[in-house]
Amino acid sequence: MSLPLTSQAYLRAPQEFLASAQRESLFVTQKLPFLGRCTLVLGHAECQEFLKDAGRFAVDARNAGADSPFGIKFLPKSLKRLSNNLLSLDDPDHRRLRRLVDQPFRRVSIDELKPRIREACDELVQDMVKSGQADVVEGLCRQLPLIVIYDLLGFSGDLRARLDSLLQGLTATANIFNVMRGLLLLGPVQRMLEEEFERVRREPRPGLVTELVHAEADGERMSDDELVAMVFVLFIAGHETTKHLISTGLYTLLTTPGAADSYRAMDEDARGIAVDELVRYCAPVQMTKPRYARDDTQFHGLELKQGDKLVGMLAAANFDPRVFEDPLALDLTRRPNRHMGWGGGPHICLGLHLARAEAQAAFDCLLDGWPGLTLGVDPDRLKWIPRSGLRGLKQLPVIFG
Repeated sequence: MSLPLTSQAYLRAPQEFLASAQRESLFVTQKLPFLGRCTLVLGHAECQEFLKDAGRFAVDARNAGADSPFGIKFLPKSLKRLSNNLLSLDDPDHRRLRRLVDQPFRRVSIDELKPRIREACDELVQDMVKSGQADVVEGLCRQLPLIVIYDLLGFSGDLRARLDSLLQGLTATANIFNVMRGLLLLGPVQRMLEEEFERVRREPRPGLVTELVHAEADGERMSDDELVAMVFVLFIAGHETTKHLISTGLYTLLTTPGAADSYRAMDEDARGIAVDELVRYCAPVQMTKPRYARDDTQFHGLELKQGDKLVGMLAAANFDPRVFEDPLALDLTRRPNRHMGWGGGPHICLGLHLARAEAQAAFDCLLDGWPGLTLGVDPDRLKWIPRSGLRGLKQLPVIFG
């Protein structure tokens, strides 16, 4: 058995596919693009277990007998440079880098950003209305995370404009042509970042980039390679996943009977609970990066050889009936909600508070400001991005009413 992870039928409504697969087995073995044969872990407790077990399972394939961090023999130079990043390293390097960047992403720090996030939402939506732009994916979902991460990093206006045009190509990885195009763009992006690091060394200014350039951990400053990898990961991870959370969340609120009105009637705290349920139900991040067995081992009856890959199927774990009551139902008041939409273990999502704040600001802006908001097309005509690991819409036309 395998899951049709890139089919339009699955992406339109993955919940039943995942529940059916889970009833049959807690593990599915299938090939994934670029990763090859992997075992997808579908159960909630089982996902939590191996994501936390850094002693048996490594994020960096080199710690499981491989020659490269991703277990791929031939990596382009630009990708090799990015391999030593926050998402791809085990402790102690992971812990050292995460400590350097942790503070700006804590809940207290994000609370201070909320007025600016809401202001950016309002401006983007007003621009959409004035220009007649109906596609929320392009007009809001893509733009908002970029504005927020640019502000957080402290990038200059000129660099923002240059990076924006390049980075559109890096996230369009639905087919091999776009993958190759994206790889060609990595070099220019990295050179732009290096130039920015040199500028802030000479002339420090507010922003996370300046803090990282001048920060020390364990008595050492970050190398240029580490800086490039860190900023790149913050940029891509912070943009792509939040974009899909907003688009799939809004789609779900507008297509589930009564959901939009229920959200409008909620207070601030209740809306935060609703956003977490949308993370669980919509599953914009479908799966984790692979974990590699450090040695030959057993895992819930599976015989694993050194280097074998386990992937946490977060989307399936979030419908585990052992954890969630009536898991296939959208319940915007669900509490407790031990969903795994942010991952788990040492590599739990660094930007979860930021993503939650951006999504809530977007839903607040659209649903409060436009009580007549509806989809502009039949839901069955919408196209989903055919990409394993993420769930997002290509376009989401709306009528503001």
